[in-house]
Amino acid sequence: MAVGELFLSAFIQVLFQQLASAATMALARREKVESHFKKLSQSLSIIQAVLDDAEEKQLMEKSVKVWLEGLRDLAYDLDDILDEITTQALIQDSKGIQHNKTSMVWKFIPTCSSYTPGALVSNYRMMSKIKDITNRLQYTANQRIQLNLRENLGVSSNRSSVIRLPSTSLVNESHVYGRDEDKEKIIEMLLGDEVCHDNVSVIPIVGMGGIGKTTLAQLVYNDRNVKQNFHVRAWVCVSEEFDVISITKTIYEAVTDMSSQSKDLDMLQVSLKEKLSKSKFLIVLDDVWNESYEKWDHLFRPFQFGRPGAELSLQLVMIALHQW
Repeated sequence: MAVGELFLSAFIQVLFQQLASAATMALARREKVESHFKKLSQSLSIIQAVLDDAEEKQLMEKSVKVWLEGLRDLAYDLDDILDEITTQALIQDSKGIQHNKTSMVWKFIPTCSSYTPGALVSNYRMMSKIKDITNRLQYTANQRIQLNLRENLGVSSNRSSVIRLPSTSLVNESHVYGRDEDKEKIIEMLLGDEVCHDNVSVIPIVGMGGIGKTTLAQLVYNDRNVKQNFHVRAWVCVSEEFDVISITKTIYEAVTDMSSQSKDLDMLQVSLKEKLSKSKFLIVLDDVWNESYEKWDHLFRPFQFGRPGAELSLQLVMIALHQW
């Protein structure tokens, strides 16, 4: 199976899981689009069942290859729509919810400001998009009959056990739309004159899964002005397992361009502190779920010695989920 098809299989699975999640269904009920979301899930389920066969037949049948290409475009469009509707919901919620900063984690992090991507479209336009993507996906699912695509009858499927891949700092900007204003606002925070406590400022990008936090961070991270202003940069995908030693080691290797076999946290942090104390740095921690004060306390220690203007950008996913 080609890399592109592996990606499509995983992408379809992620979209299906997101549509079926409790948070997404609660949002769909609130926004009165539950029936459309259920139809989308049904269509994705039908497509998943024949995807293995389609990926094999595309080598010999051009019509199947065209079908897969159209499906890939549809998947991108659906991802964008889920991004937009969840962003709008967060914006609406933020107007009526005062974010609770009393937890020990929020007290610990010297946050300059938190940022949530802005709303992009009106409700009327969004409803039109949802109806359109629902019809297009149903049509694509029905095409399986004309293409004679067979369901996967195996006991197990590679897609059924898809492991979420860690994010990287790379982004294909040609596939990103409507993020320019969000990007510029964060860059303004990064390059502004205001410096927070202890010379290190923290910019959390908060929100529920799927609204485009990682993409936004990637755009900022790769911006030319950002690269020129920060002498040291590092991108770390944390995910659910918050291993302080592993995260510290990854950051150390990124900022020193040297590999390390050490599992000694003190040695790693002392070396990291020496490097960061001489530099203006930007560290992005993506996909953060942990709120343990003790773990954050240990992780943050080397960052407290950076030059003025140092930044630590966080993706605090769990805090946003708690709003639901």
